[in-house]
Amino acid sequence: MIQDESEHIFRNHPSVIAGHILTGAIALFVMFFAILSDQTKGYSVIEILAVIVLILVAVAVLSYFYWKRTFYIFEVNEIHVTRSAIWKMDKHIQYTRLASVGVRRSIVDRIFGTSTLTFNVNSSMNATAAEATLVLKKDMADRLRNQLNELVFQKQNTVQDDMEVDTLIHVSNGDVIIHAILGQPTYQALFGLAMLFYAVVMVFVDNSGGLITALILLVISEVMPFVSVILRYYNYRIYRVGDTVTVEGGLITTRRSSFKVNKINSVRMREPLLARLFHRSMLEAEVVGMADDDSRIPLLCPLKNRDDVRRVMFQLVPEFVFEAESEHQPRRALIPMVITDTVFAVIVIGICVALLFTAETYLAGMSEMWTAVVRASEILAAIVVPLIIYGHSGMAQKHRTFDMGEDSFLFVYGGYDICTEYINYDKVQSVAVTAGPLQRAFGVAKCEIRLMSSMGFKEITSGLFEPDDLEMVGDTVMARIRDGRYDYRKYY
Repeated sequence: MIQDESEHIFRNHPSVIAGHILTGAIALFVMFFAILSDQTKGYSVIEILAVIVLILVAVAVLSYFYWKRTFYIFEVNEIHVTRSAIWKMDKHIQYTRLASVGVRRSIVDRIFGTSTLTFNVNSSMNATAAEATLVLKKDMADRLRNQLNELVFQKQNTVQDDMEVDTLIHVSNGDVIIHAILGQPTYQALFGLAMLFYAVVMVFVDNSGGLITALILLVISEVMPFVSVILRYYNYRIYRVGDTVTVEGGLITTRRSSFKVNKINSVRMREPLLARLFHRSMLEAEVVGMADDDSRIPLLCPLKNRDDVRRVMFQLVPEFVFEAESEHQPRRALIPMVITDTVFAVIVIGICVALLFTAETYLAGMSEMWTAVVRASEILAAIVVPLIIYGHSGMAQKHRTFDMGEDSFLFVYGGYDICTEYINYDKVQSVAVTAGPLQRAFGVAKCEIRLMSSMGFKEITSGLFEPDDLEMVGDTVMARIRDGRYDYRKYY
């Protein structure tokens, strides 16, 4: 259908108009109740409802106008999206630039029997949003996706065939819940605990304003991400057919995304501190054009047993991983780290003590209990802050490693949260080996890698190693360009 010389023109299903009206109605009714609760306003309920109805009618007319004048033309070599409305658009998306063609089904899609096709481009521009979306009846969307997969990814399997392929690793919904709890970064978990503690304190001091603020921050930092992860990865499946990887999942809104292995820039096995305590890790990939409106890095495996994740990694992306004989960070690297930590700890403790001393002065004469609590907090800060700072360097010294393979190299970095990342030489944008005065004095340096990622440009920093060893990364990148091992055509 797409390979011949004729053009095939599509228009979004009319359900997009209903979706816009529904979104506008929800926003307007929230505003309606906010205005209604404010007794200083002199508007009647009927007047407000009349305004809401007029606005919804305007939204419906505008949505219809845009729907009527927006077309998707599937030509021989590209997708041509054109719109001749108030704001005109003329967009050309070459098939060779597509990173993936995804399928998303929201509640509106299920009601109207439609599917939303998302066209993601292999570019750092608008990395977290699809370049274009097209809503069609489900059967028509499946047929179009099958043809695009065959054309772009040389994938012969249809959507129905994909549903029968076994997942590479069984991920139960219980695993998804565990992933939502333990998979968050340590700093996020600590912030959630701090907000919970703050909320409890506000209850005891009878400060409703502080309590509401703490609860809002707790919901934003902990509850919403927890629910979002469960909704996104429920019924998770991942499989590889040929050189194409497909990821599926979702509870309310289901998603199916496929991408070629040659579009992957790096593969990362991430182990947050809480997950490491249970010998669990997760597998992520940097695939430019794969992050969507949820702004998430593609997840190749939720939290599972570390050995199971390594097995999946070697089965799923053998082109990236290798049996490493890693070089550990030398012991002398710990000395500049400890000196830096000492300066940082003194500054942080000084700030904490100053804040707590101010609080103690404010509470003087008001409550002996709260004065004692503040003094105990000063002592706790003086003990805990150095332990956290020095503990991070100790963990980093234990885990940081570096190794080079034939087509990729390995950085293990982090402190409490450990990342084991395999990076493709050919996807590196820049390499910088740097050393500060303290690091130079002890003969170590760090390597900073820049490459395109799912969320835009990303910088990865190694531990402290011999400068000559780290400079081999940049030398290898340039050597692959000179001797022809790097061939841009194999990444299209």
